[in-house]
Amino acid sequence: MSENLIPFMGIAIGLIILIILFNFIILIISYKKPKQGQAIIRSGLKGVRIGLYRGIYVIPLFHKMEYIDLTLKKINIEHKENQSVICKDFIRADIKVNFHLSISNTPDDILRTSTLIGCEKTFDETKIKDIFLTKFSEVLKTIAFTFEYGELHNKKTQFRDEIIILIGTDLYGYVLEDVIIEYIKQTPITFLNPNDVLDSKGIKKIKELTEIKNFKN
Repeated sequence: MSENLIPFMGIAIGLIILIILFNFIILIISYKKPKQGQAIIRSGLKGVRIGLYRGIYVIPLFHKMEYIDLTLKKINIEHKENQSVICKDFIRADIKVNFHLSISNTPDDILRTSTLIGCEKTFDETKIKDIFLTKFSEVLKTIAFTFEYGELHNKKTQFRDEIIILIGTDLYGYVLEDVIIEYIKQTPITFLNPNDVLDSKGIKKIKELTEIKNFKN
């Protein structure tokens, strides 16, 4: 072997080692593993992929990466006083219901949530509440109106089950994990408007029930 080629071979071997080291460093830097309760959505080269448990390679310039929050979110909805719900017998009820929901741990639902809501919003419980508040509130009002006040108070499990059924599964990739009824109590009559058609019926019903109770006593 010519002595003149030895320096060039040394340079070539050095370059090969540098390239291998460079690629190795890129792989280490590019490997992204989500924290517990999160997932990674990678888009770009080779389409969209979800990194859920094992992590995923995100190569700069070739991929875009976003984190999405899979942790349980709690949405408290309270209707009381002037905003209380109306029962079938027109008696109003103060209620507070806690909804627990999270994104389903399936790639399709994770991708659906990221598309319809956006990854960043999933970390903000206030924004998640804003998304579902109207729907959940209307469901509470609708179901409450199918129960008389006494039934609503004594059949909380049935009330809860019907809430879950009416809410359904179309929740932008979220799943309703639980519904907890914190309290149900009669709205004080002072918050009822006697000039309102429904409230006037409720006032009349309350007076009738009070008279019956007093008579029995």
